[in-house]
Amino acid sequence: AAAGKSLLADAPGLSIDEAWRNAALWRIAISTFIIMVVSIALVVHQIPILEEAGVSRTNAAWLASLAGAASVAGKLVTGALMDRFRPNLVGGLTIATCGLGFALLIDPAGMPVVIVAAMLINGYVSGTKLQICAYLTSRHAGVRNFGTIFSIMASLIALGSGLGPVIGGMAYDWHGNYSALLIAGIAGSLLSAWLIYGIADYPDW
Repeated sequence: AAAGKSLLADAPGLSIDEAWRNAALWRIAISTFIIMVVSIALVVHQIPILEEAGVSRTNAAWLASLAGAASVAGKLVTGALMDRFRPNLVGGLTIATCGLGFALLIDPAGMPVVIVAAMLINGYVSGTKLQICAYLTSRHAGVRNFGTIFSIMASLIALGSGLGPVIGGMAYDWHGNYSALLIAGIAGSLLSAWLIYGIADYPDW
């Protein structure tokens, strides 16, 4: 056990104090929290949102399952892209795309193509959030204290996932529709994307 502890102490990466002061990790944390709030709000409320857009409950359930399949593709494709290109660029563009999904649902005019595109986009992006957070955290924090640092990220993911549906429900109760939630989703997606895109290159551990 002592040897293992010594090995980790010598491993490349940030100390806990350094992690608290690291701008890149703060950007990753805030971005992850924001996108979890807005995206999970959409996931939980997607059936009534689709019904509000004129989709029947049966078709809404089918579209929700389609989004689930797209999320699997999101995990695989985004992971491969982050290995090959600048991860902050891939992560930023991927999260920004989520804003397009929200925008398409504001006024789809009953067009099936628009609604399907929106659900595929949101499903795809929903499958990438954890991968983007974990990848960037590991690159910027290193392995020395990765477990502790990522546990904080995971706590923010859980907190955002819990708050999102509540905020979505409150938005509906206040406004009588989901337009405010969808507009907030656009703003949240773009802010989250900007935070990721603006991260400096990670250290060469």
